[in-house]
Amino acid sequence: MDFDLDDGLYVFEITLGYIVGESEHMTVPLIVDADDVDEAEELVLEYLELHHLAGSFWIADITGPFDPVEYQALVDEGERERWERFDDYSEEDFLEILQAEDM
Repeated sequence: MDFDLDDGLYVFEITLGYIVGESEHMTVPLIVDADDVDEAEELVLEYLELHHLAGSFWIADITGPFDPVEYQALVDEGERERWERFDDYSEEDFLEILQAEDM
């Protein structure tokens, strides 16, 4: 996982919450590159709004900020989990999460 500093100065792990039926669930953390926590939150919320997912998902937790080089070292050393990037998830991926939990 290589981090591009043009995408953001820091790395944040964002966990989304969602409800299926009567139960509340949380996604695994997803990686967001941003200059600060407000930008990270804004990127996620804008994406959810744009894809009509804001009613189904919300930000449950944001960690960080992590320096990208230090974060990569923690991942390489096994001190942090290697999570997927938020940008790599499509609208279909999020809908599959909801459908998988509904079964």
